[in-house]
Formats: sequence, structure tokens, C-alpha cells
Amino acid sequence: MINLKRLKFLQKLQPKILVFTFGASLLPVFVLSSAVWQLVEQPLIELEKTRLDDQVLAFRGYTAATEKGLANLISSYANWTDLYNAVQHSDRGWIKKEVSTQLLFTTDLDVVKVIQSKNKEIIGSAGNQISNLPIVQAKIKYLNNQNKLSHELIDTGTQGLVLLGGSPIYRSDGTGKPFGTLIAGQLMDKVWLRQFLNYSQPTTRLEIISLDGKFFVSSSYDWKPDIWEKTYFDSQILPNISQKHSVYRIQPDLGLNTIYAPIYSGNKAIAIVKIQIVAKYFQEAKLTLTRLFWLGLSLAVLLSVLIANLLAQQISNPIIQLAKRSKTLAAGDLSSPIPNVKNGGEIGQLANAYQEMANSLTTLINNLEQRVAQRTQELELARQTLEERVQERTVELLQKNQELEMKTEQLHTALDNLKMAESHLIQTEKMSSLGNLVAGIAHEINNPINFIYANLTHINNYTQDLFNLIFRYQQRYSDPEIQTYTEKIELDYLIKDLPQIIASMDTGANRIQEIIFSLRNFSRHDEAEIKKVNLHEGIDSTLLLLQHRLNPHHDCPVIQVIKEYDNFPLIECYPRQLNQVFMQILLNAIDALELHSEQLDKKIIIQTKDTKNSVAIKIIDNGIGIDDKNISQVFDPFFTTKSVGKGIGLGLTVCYQIIQNHQGSIQVISQLNIKTEVIIELPYLLANNYES
Repeated sequence: MINLKRLKFLQKLQPKILVFTFGASLLPVFVLSSAVWQLVEQPLIELEKTRLDDQVLAFRGYTAATEKGLANLISSYANWTDLYNAVQHSDRGWIKKEVSTQLLFTTDLDVVKVIQSKNKEIIGSAGNQISNLPIVQAKIKYLNNQNKLSHELIDTGTQGLVLLGGSPIYRSDGTGKPFGTLIAGQLMDKVWLRQFLNYSQPTTRLEIISLDGKFFVSSSYDWKPDIWEKTYFDSQILPNISQKHSVYRIQPDLGLNTIYAPIYSGNKAIAIVKIQIVAKYFQEAKLTLTRLFWLGLSLAVLLSVLIANLLAQQISNPIIQLAKRSKTLAAGDLSSPIPNVKNGGEIGQLANAYQEMANSLTTLINNLEQRVAQRTQELELARQTLEERVQERTVELLQKNQELEMKTEQLHTALDNLKMAESHLIQTEKMSSLGNLVAGIAHEINNPINFIYANLTHINNYTQDLFNLIFRYQQRYSDPEIQTYTEKIELDYLIKDLPQIIASMDTGANRIQEIIFSLRNFSRHDEAEIKKVNLHEGIDSTLLLLQHRLNPHHDCPVIQVIKEYDNFPLIECYPRQLNQVFMQILLNAIDALELHSEQLDKKIIIQTKDTKNSVAIKIIDNGIGIDDKNISQVFDPFFTTKSVGKGIGLGLTVCYQIIQNHQGSIQVISQLNIKTEVIIELPYLLANNYES
């Protein structure tokens, strides 16, 4: 009877009350977990941090005690009359026996030095090689100049931390002028760390790390790299150390807690001490709390399952019936009722709403069927009309689009041709103006240099006649006054030097004539007609004009030009245009050699070869070369691999057009950072259809 009443009571429960009950069953678990964290686990963590801080304080106290012990040891030896006298008389044997070796074998010191103040000479030294490190030597020099007892902790970078101290050497009563300084140092190595463990917990582990994360020394013999430390050193450890804060690393699962704290030298952090302590009781407490949490969570899950079963009876079954009814509604059954759903509660209201919706849908569907039939006829008529209009407009747009594409392509082609023609005309006009200017300058210089060159022969003959006259005059007349004057003007030196001066003038005039000949040959003012010319003369003239670029300048050594000319007849061409091609290719070769700073033996090889009906010209340089991806674009207009301001990319384009117009061919072969080879082939005779 009681169970039936209880079931009726449960059936009347509203679903929202059941949902609230389900959520409330989990609330005690979270409240208990939060209380455990605040009252038990958090205080345990704070206690572990305090224990770690105590270890850091103990380590710093041990470091301070080491510094004080070193200072007392240095002071006791530095105030010693026997050592004072030994330093004054440079008694190296006594110092080595009684001080250096004695301190090294009877104490924990690793470095002992006795330095004489007069000449800064080390007259007593013992210890390992850390004293040879530059930073240790600099600090020893600094302590030697202090003239007082002082000490400092330094980071050697490779050998770890070293505690260095120094004191001037006095007599035992503290009198006398100090003649030297006693320097002593102790390395903070594994032995030093393990001595600290004698005063600390036996399970403590110590490591000393540099500020850049490098491992220095560890108290443990089985040291292994710490992955967490390597991952978070730059992001967590180092920023806190820089702010003079410690970094705590609590690991209750492992029972191993760690602290990273700065090691100071004065007020400056120079390294990091890593201290690890074992905390088994903390691990056990954490394990107990974890078990309690999972036990509470299991009870909450069990309660949730019971509540879910009750919810299934009150909510899930009616919802399943509603879902089935939704499928029948979707299938078109609008008249069947919903079975096994009571009218009370929210589920019953939802079932009534479903039935009302089914009735409304029946009426709505009937109305929609009539309206859809009417609109379908109207849409079919409109669709047919729209398709015809869309098809007409599509045909018109396609025709317009094709016309626009053709016009756009024509405009692009015309613009490219216009740019190329404009650049070619500018280049041609420049070369024409340059040729006129060069021809005029060559003509103006040629006349006076001919006068100079012609008169040099007469000057040389006249000079020889005057020298012969003076020689004969000296043989027949030996006037002392004339003899004195000849010695004053150094006549013997003049007789020897004047012919050399005249020969130098003759060489210079001849050089000017060669340059004038090259300028006239390069400009070729007679280019209006096709001429038969010696191709080698044009190449040599171009090389002569570029001689200043071939000589050593700035950071570029001399560029060696190797000529390998073959014998072949004269060639029909426009000389000035071919000289322009040679000039452009040689300039490119020189630029490539100047850019290739690693190539010290810079060369340009010019080869010509007779190939029966034509001549082949090869210009090879061992410069910077051209990348494979750019080699196919070298003749394209406005393409250049040079920096901004060095070129506009028309040089090889113009060369290509000139060679094509000469009915020849030109190609470029290059290997990056090895060489570039330009190959030109020209016929000896031009056909009648040649276009300038």
C-alpha cells in the first residue's frame, strides 16, 4: 500500500523538480573538493614552499660561510712576515713550498697565486687550469689593483662558479709597504655541493645552472636532463630570476618538489641554484585526497543513475511516443491520437499542442494546395518568358565580351610595342649622339697630338746633338766656373734622364693615338652604309674604352682578358651597331665579375672561330652567373637581375634585335656562381632583305 502511494507521488512530480534533484546530487562533491583544496592541499603546498625557502636560505648561508672562510684564510696568510720578505726578494722556491703548494693540498682551494706589485709578475702559482680563463685572469688583475682584502663570486662560463679573493701582503703586525698580493680561489664543484648536503637533508639534490640555461654542476652522480626545465626556462624560470624571485615546482604525484633561486654576487644575479627535496608525506596526503574525491564522485554518479531511471519513467517514455507521432505527422497522418500520454503536466500539454497542430495543418494544407496549383500555372508562364529573354541577353553579352577581349589584347600588344620602340629609339639616339660626340672629340684631339708626336722625333735628335756638343766642349775646354755650374745643375743626371722623359712622352703620345683610333673605330661615323670591317678591331676598340673598368679599382682586383682570335675574312655589317653589342655584353660581364666577390681570379675570354659561311664569337666570364629560372627571360624587354638604378633591362633586348637584323643568332648559357657564356653567330655576307 505504501509502495503504490509512493509510485503515485513520484508520477505527479514535475520534470523540472527531478532535473533540479539530479544537479543537486553533484553539488556536495564539488563543495567537498573545494573545501579539501582550501583546508588541506593548499596549506600543504605552502608548507612545501616554506621548506624549499629554508633550503635556499641554508644554501646562501653556506655560500656566505665559504666566502668568509676564504677571506679569513687569505687574511691570515697575507699578514705574514715570512711571506712578506719572500715576495720582496722574489723567493719563488719558498713561496711555492710554504704557500702555493701548502694551501692547495691542505685546504679546499683550487687556485693560489702570489703577484709582485712592482712588475705585476706572478712569482708563485698553483691550481688547475681555471686560472687561465680570460674572465678569471681579468678578475685576478682587478683584485690585485684593489690594495685591500676583497672577494667576489664569478661565473667562468665553462667551469662553473669560482669564489676569488685577494689581499695585499703585509708583515704579521700589519706594517710595511705591500710588495705583492695573495690571490686564492675555490671552485664550487660537486665536492663543495656534497659538503653542503652534510648540513642539509640527505635526500636533497642540488644543481647550479647558468643564466642561459647551461648545466654547471650537480650533487647527484646520476644527473639527467630535465625536459620541463628546458621547455619553460626562457618563459618562466629566467623572467622570475631576473626579478629576483624564486620559481617553485610542486610535483605531488612524484613526491619531488623543486625551487629555482638566484645566486648573487653582490646585488647581481650571476647563476641559478636548483634545489630538490623529497616529500613522501605530501605525496601520501595527495593520494588520500584523490581517493576521497573519486569515492565522492562515484557516490554522486550512482545517485545520478537512480535519478536518471526515474526521469526515464516520467519524461523519456512520453517523449518517445511524441517522437513517433512526429514521424506519422511527417508521413501525412494528421488524424491518429497520441497513445499512453496523460493530460497532466508539461508532457500532456505538449501532446495536446501536437494534436491541435495536426488539425491546423490539415486545414492549412488544403488551402495551400489550392494556392500552389494557381501559382504553378503563373510561374510556368513567367518561366518560359524569362528563359527567352535570358537567352537573348546571354548571346549579346558573349558577343560584347569577345569584342572587348580582342580590343584589350590589341591595346596591350600596341602598348608593349610602343614602349619597346620608344626605348629602342632613345637608345639609338643616345648611341648616335655619343658617336658624333666621340668622333668630334677624336678629331679635335688628333690634330694637336700629331704635332706633338711629329715634333718628338726632332726634339730627340736635337737633344742628342746638344749632348754631343756639350761633351766635346768639356773635352777641349775645362773651365772651373763651367765645371762648377755643370755640377750645380747635375748635368750627368740630365743627360741620363732627358732621353727617358722624351721616351715617356713618345709612349704617352702613342697611347693617345691608340685611344683616338679606338674612339673613331667605335663611333664609325660612316654607318649609313653596310661596310666590310675587321671584327677584331671593333672588339679591341671596345676593350680599350673599357680599360678603366678592367684595371683594379675599389674592392675589385684586375680583370684578365684572354683573346683567342681565329683568322677569317672581313664581315659585312653596320660597325657601330656591332660595337654597341660588344660594349653591352662586356659591360654585363664586368658587372657580373664585380658582384662575384668570392672569385679572385677574374677572367673574360673572347673567342672567335671561322665556321665557313659565318663567324662565331664567344664571350665567357667566370662571374656571378644567372639562375636557371631567369635564363629564359634575359632577352625580354625590361627584364633585369641588377639592382635598382643599375639598369632598365633593355641592353640584351637591343643586342638581340641588332643580331637578328644582321641575320645572325645570339644565345646565353650560364651556370650560377660558375660562368656565363654569350654565343654570337654572324654571316660574312648579308642578304638583300637586311633591315637596319
